[in-house]
Amino acid sequence: MTSPLLQALHSALKPLQAQKLVLALSGGLDSMVLLQLCVQLRQQLEVELEAVYIHHGLSQYANDWATFCAEQCLTRKVPFQAVRVKLEGGANLEAKARAARYQALAAFVQHSDTLLLTAHHADDQLESMLLALKRGAGLAGLAGIAALQPFAQGYMVRPLLPFSRAELEAFAAQQQLAFVEDDSNSNSRFDRNFLRHEVIPLLQKRWPSFRTNALRSQQHVRELWSWQQQQIEPLMSQVQQERRLNLQELAQFPAIEQQLLVRQWLAQWQLNPSSSWLQTFFTELVQAKQDAQPLLVLEQYQLRRFQHWVYLLEGRLAPEPQCQPWDGQLLQLPCDLGQLQVQPRGQGIAFQYAADQQLQLCFGQYHYPFLPAGERHHKSLKQWLKLWQIPPWQRAQLPVLVQAGQVIAVAGVTGNCRDDVAMARLHWQHGPDIQRLDQA
Repeated sequence: MTSPLLQALHSALKPLQAQKLVLALSGGLDSMVLLQLCVQLRQQLEVELEAVYIHHGLSQYANDWATFCAEQCLTRKVPFQAVRVKLEGGANLEAKARAARYQALAAFVQHSDTLLLTAHHADDQLESMLLALKRGAGLAGLAGIAALQPFAQGYMVRPLLPFSRAELEAFAAQQQLAFVEDDSNSNSRFDRNFLRHEVIPLLQKRWPSFRTNALRSQQHVRELWSWQQQQIEPLMSQVQQERRLNLQELAQFPAIEQQLLVRQWLAQWQLNPSSSWLQTFFTELVQAKQDAQPLLVLEQYQLRRFQHWVYLLEGRLAPEPQCQPWDGQLLQLPCDLGQLQVQPRGQGIAFQYAADQQLQLCFGQYHYPFLPAGERHHKSLKQWLKLWQIPPWQRAQLPVLVQAGQVIAVAGVTGNCRDDVAMARLHWQHGPDIQRLDQA
């Protein structure tokens, strides 16, 4: 008789018509069960199979586990790779290890017909839900681990989610599978292990149906969250332009939908603010006066308002106000603002200049006069920046080319002549948060 686990794997993979399976292999019970199932199924599906071990360097046995995985793959004629990752700092090791693991695995999923398989099961699902409750998560967190989701250039599949660890253990015994036991799995200092060894057994002892009922509730949450996503996604194009949120459009929706839209916008950058932070967002940014310049911080990002837009920005600083001589050669700008170069042709801001006079590169110097291409009257650069409606914090990041006391080009915006009469081009290679200055 075909194993229920094998049937589940076949049902999960067959509709996806993958050409390659990449298995995240740790050598533990769960991933060894999945390896055995994939080996049994690969000829039937006519699919390429590869296993990858991620070496975090957290355990003294990590090298032994990598060797074990390599040997197990060799006996099954499965291509294998071990990849080392480096974790910085000692705080929140679980999250850092998980992030590093998936970042490394993404390198193996570079085509749409490639699937990453992980061996998460029903017990992992319950632990994830309890951890989400601890964090005060919303529907997305309480919905738990997805069985199928986009990953890198392909998809991530978790075909063992319907099965408990006990069922995997029974399959491993029947197949006489060897596996390793991670020594950290018994350390209750880690939240997930604390739940696994101390909290969940106590709940199960008190209420034997706790796991089954909790997972059924989680399925209801997952269905509700999926429905919510279907309602919210079509509305995002009305309120969002990449890293900008249109507050005029946002105001057209009821309050609860406004909150959901803001959360959905931030989630694209893996940001999940608390309810109190979200309340501050609406009181300090959305309800701010028109001429205010409020600032909120969320992890490594800044959120700023200008007119009816909220901008999501990397925490990038602006250079000190300054002017310095420049020969137009490739220059690495301060504050990670990218690179600047004068080129005779190609892309960039068109400008004219006097070959016998010194060029100066300036930041934060707005008093110089400027006559942009197509305009009739000189104004100070400060006046032009206001007319162009460039947000104040971005003005200080603009490289400005000055000659003989006049602005001749503003990088990323405009120069002093038409393209067809340009003597040179000012080319600015910069980051995404300052990419659309001319469209602000």
